[in-house]
Amino acid sequence: MKISRYILILIPLLELIAFIEIGSYIGSLIVILWIFLTIFIGIYLIKSKLRSIKFSLFNIRSIQDIQQQYTTDMYSLLAGILLIVPGFLTDTLGFFLLLPFFRPMISKYVKTDNKRADTNRNKSNIIDGDYRDDE
Repeated sequence: MKISRYILILIPLLELIAFIEIGSYIGSLIVILWIFLTIFIGIYLIKSKLRSIKFSLFNIRSIQDIQQQYTTDMYSLLAGILLIVPGFLTDTLGFFLLLPFFRPMISKYVKTDNKRADTNRNKSNIIDGDYRDDE
C-alpha cells in the first residue's frame, strides 16, 4: 500500500522532470506537438481496438483464438490509454506495449489465472433453504 502512494507521487514528478529536460534539448514546441500527436495516436488505438473487439464477437472459432485476440486487444487498449496520458515515460511504456515481443515479459507479472483462491468453501452446488407457497 505504501509503495502505491510513492508511485503516485513519483511518476508525475519524473514526468515533469522529463518534460523539462527533453524540452530543453529539443524545444518546447516540439514537446507540445509530441504530446498532441501521442494523444491522437492513443485515441485512434482505443477506437480501432474497441471496434475490433465488437466485430470479433461474431467470428468465434475457438476459445484459444479468443483468448489470444483479447489479450492482444487488451494490451493495445492499455497502450492507447498510456499514450493519452501526457508524459514521455507513459508514452514509452505505451509504445513498448504495442511491440509484440515485450508482451510475454509483461505477462509474467500479470495474474491471468482465473481459479478461485478460496479453497475452504464448500464445493457442492447444493443450497439448503425452505420454501413456502403463499397462495
